[in-house]
Amino acid sequence: MTDKYYEPPEEQKERIRTLIKEFLQEQNTSVYKLAKMLNETYGRSGSVSNLLNKIARSTFKISELMDIADLFGYEIKFVKKQAIEGKNSKAEN
Repeated sequence: MTDKYYEPPEEQKERIRTLIKEFLQEQNTSVYKLAKMLNETYGRSGSVSNLLNKIARSTFKISELMDIADLFGYEIKFVKKQAIEGKNSKAEN
């Protein structure tokens, strides 16, 4: 039997943690304020400790990230990576 859930590599988790933390910093807000905003706007009952755990474990659902982005006037979009000279992108392999 295989594991029930996919576990991303630690390097990817760290990139996700950094992305979320930097976004909150750029928005001049905290996890505490974010939890309150999510509750008031979307009726999400997520607590501060729940959000902190999601950041630590990098386990946000895409719908949660979309709600967070929307709170600050952003949207989530897939953007093609720029190829590094001399390297093939994964999509080309």
